[in-house]
Amino acid sequence: MPEKAKKESRSEKTRKRILASADQVFYRRGLRKVTVEDLCAGMAISKRTFYKHFPDRDALVEAIVANRMAEVGPLLIENLNSKRPVPEILNRHFDLLVNKVFSRISVQMLADLQVMLPEVWERIETVRGLALQSLAELIRKGQKRGAIRSDLDPEVLGKIIQEVVPAVANPAFLLAQGLSLEQIAMTMKRILLYGLLKPGKEAGR
Repeated sequence: MPEKAKKESRSEKTRKRILASADQVFYRRGLRKVTVEDLCAGMAISKRTFYKHFPDRDALVEAIVANRMAEVGPLLIENLNSKRPVPEILNRHFDLLVNKVFSRISVQMLADLQVMLPEVWERIETVRGLALQSLAELIRKGQKRGAIRSDLDPEVLGKIIQEVVPAVANPAFLLAQGLSLEQIAMTMKRILLYGLLKPGKEAGR
């Protein structure tokens, strides 16, 4: 391998190492209290090495978010737009959220991101909006296929999903209530798949 290619390979490995290590630190501690010095000390690298790859901490955070969105965003949209049975699509959607997204991002990290980097947060909101729009459309398809109750107004149900989920999944609300992202996802999954009443129960009885 040419010397230049070796250097580029080492450089890319270092960059990936910084991303992976910072991802774990941000998950545990959030963004606000973590400095470049903290990150460098944890990885035993110099600040000079850090700044070769990222101009500042915010650029590092943006790279982490961009990687996550590039990895998971297409999977979510592809699944919601697939032709598989609706229950399978819904199960897969929430599995992706819990195992691919929420297992690697904390509420505190999101809360800090919302305040410190509003432009990055806006990009996250855009992707989430597209996913919720696809989810609402899936509900309509499910009714046409007979997989979802026909007595539910699809427009109302779709609006509830698009308006209520962002409000409930807001980092400030989650922190105030002591809720996790996984709790929100699993509660939403159970409501969509199983409803509110126990099997065999009717309202008023």
